[in-house]
Amino acid sequence: MKKTVIALVAVAASAGLAAGAFYLSPASADSDSENALAELSAGPEVDYVPPPIQWGACTDVLPTLVSLGAECGFLTVPLDYADKDGEKIKISVSRVKATAPEDSYQGAMVANLTSAGASGVGQSAWGQLLPENTRADYDWYGFDARGVGTSQPALSCDPNVNAYDRPSYIPANQKEIKANIKLSEDYAKACADSGSPLLEHVHTTDIAKDLDSLRKAIGRPQLNYYGYWYGAYLGQVYSTLYPNRVRRMVLDSAISEENAWWGFNFGQNEPLEQNLTAFSEWVAKYDSVYRLGGTAAEVRKKYDTTLAALKKKPAEGKYGSATWNEIFLLSYNTGNWNTLAMAFSTYVNDQDTTRLKEIFDANYPTTSDNLLAMQSAISCSDAPWPADWDTWLEESEKSQKTAPFATWVNTWYFAPCQSWPVKADKAFDVDGSKAPPTLMLIDTTIDANTEYSSALEVRKDFPKAVLVESSGSVPADGTSTTCVGGALVNYLKVGTLPDRVEGDQTDVVCPANDLPAPGGGTAGTGAVPGFAPNVN
Repeated sequence: MKKTVIALVAVAASAGLAAGAFYLSPASADSDSENALAELSAGPEVDYVPPPIQWGACTDVLPTLVSLGAECGFLTVPLDYADKDGEKIKISVSRVKATAPEDSYQGAMVANLTSAGASGVGQSAWGQLLPENTRADYDWYGFDARGVGTSQPALSCDPNVNAYDRPSYIPANQKEIKANIKLSEDYAKACADSGSPLLEHVHTTDIAKDLDSLRKAIGRPQLNYYGYWYGAYLGQVYSTLYPNRVRRMVLDSAISEENAWWGFNFGQNEPLEQNLTAFSEWVAKYDSVYRLGGTAAEVRKKYDTTLAALKKKPAEGKYGSATWNEIFLLSYNTGNWNTLAMAFSTYVNDQDTTRLKEIFDANYPTTSDNLLAMQSAISCSDAPWPADWDTWLEESEKSQKTAPFATWVNTWYFAPCQSWPVKADKAFDVDGSKAPPTLMLIDTTIDANTEYSSALEVRKDFPKAVLVESSGSVPADGTSTTCVGGALVNYLKVGTLPDRVEGDQTDVVCPANDLPAPGGGTAGTGAVPGFAPNVN
């Protein structure tokens, strides 16, 4: 699953950054002398010199970028950095240029707020969520990782795998378990049969090298970086490989190396169960609006009975229990709750599938498997997975007892890793001891993507990092506490962080976000607010 990164309200004043405030230059913000920036940026870098990027206007495939006057282009990199003169591939890149005066310019900021395999080329627009006097200081970059989206070539294994009428995720018997096992093995074989040379070269370390090639191509001694979820893990790897190439870095919902990726997969199940419970409680509170029951138990029963009914007879012959499961995975984000509740209500009470179809079509690809192919290619080859199905099934059955909502969805989504055609690497050894101070943002209580324990482990890996905790609620798109937003904006603007405290704990605890009011949102428009197409 993917939760949308915390989006910021205008918190400049609360962060001490009102108009006329004193702004530090890039060198003085991060160092004690005029030569410190040059000294810091010396050190390891990728052993490849990319050609200049030929920038041009972005196409209407990315309308948000077009509206911002963004530029798009391709970064040319080796398929295999061990053979830098060999076959080349192209990484799709976008940028929104800084508009601040030169004396306020802070360099390049790369945003990667994705799961493994998801498109990030449009994320150069993420800076628009920041106060203008902060976003204007940076050139903002987004990119599609190698093999992803508009990068060339893009990986595909079986374009038909994401059809509407996919089988139920939750098996009722051994026959259904065997059917899902066969589907996962068939998909892994289809990837092997694709013959794509990408399969051997899509580890996170390869993508981190592409990131450093981007830095070199745009002529910057260092990068600023905002990473969320997999993007945070990529930042952890990049800052281990090239610590002096990092100027400022934010790791939002970071993933400990121990959890990459088997533990991470099953670690999502309990938080996702808690998310659905919180959503059910909220829906029940507004029964007069949604007509789905006056208690959380009643709402959850309607969810479960509808799931069972759709398994027996898919709506319109194609929208079955699998699509119902996937739609409500989006409850991880409170910004989605109105949309989901209205779709739930109109289907259960009025037998109207319109809203369900709009949400599914807007958020899940049915005509391409690039997301699944690349998430599998990265996750399956980054670190080992159990080779025997008994381990997978035992862990799934154990998890299902306490987290039935998402357990089997996660199991089958990553199941191709059991028979993946490329041998997995050992888990990468993250070491942030040489990295600069890093601000990590984490929602601790029912974050569906990463566990709070992971944030604490990553904090140990980065001894100069400060962990800012947004506690007590599911994250919501478009809102932020001034506590979290203020800390972030202050860090990006002047390079200062809250103090790090002693011990294995959060450095700053911020209050929870408010839950939404009923009946608003974008119900009926299709796209769930803040959600970039991305399955688990």
